[in-house]
Amino acid sequence: MNPFVDFQKRSIDLPFGCKDLADALANANREPDSRDRWKLLSGLQETERYLAGLLLQPAALLYLDISIIHTPHCLKLAPLRDELCILLFIDGSDKGRLPRVRKFLHDAEISPAVDVMGNISVIDATSTRILIYPLPVVAPDAAELITRVLREGFALSEEAPLYISSNEKTVA
Repeated sequence: MNPFVDFQKRSIDLPFGCKDLADALANANREPDSRDRWKLLSGLQETERYLAGLLLQPAALLYLDISIIHTPHCLKLAPLRDELCILLFIDGSDKGRLPRVRKFLHDAEISPAVDVMGNISVIDATSTRILIYPLPVVAPDAAELITRVLREGFALSEEAPLYISSNEKTVA
């Protein structure tokens, strides 16, 4: 037996996870278990409709990222502890934003699951505040809350363009 050849391992010519050609052919016909989507939405009304459609099956959603253009802030949706949550990353150098977002969510009677300091930047001595709040279970209510956070908490105009990236489990 050749000490440099191990017939139990896959070849470098085969895709990861395949030990022989039969494995490679079987994997080629299989659909991936998730799919990425990027979408540009023009305005908060379109965003609310799009989110309501996505949130009809919250168990299928792995994550959703809403890019707020021209700001360092970030808004994500992700399942945490079997609940779909909104994750807000608020730049600490924007002094009025954090109290405004907290007040809005407090007035909506939603308590934070997490409120921590993170991502401290050595270069400009700023930090990011990470807020995590559970979303309502009903899709239209959750979509409305998200757009209200964007409108009232982040002061976005009704026509603000938003880039949304989502990843969902494919349902067989």
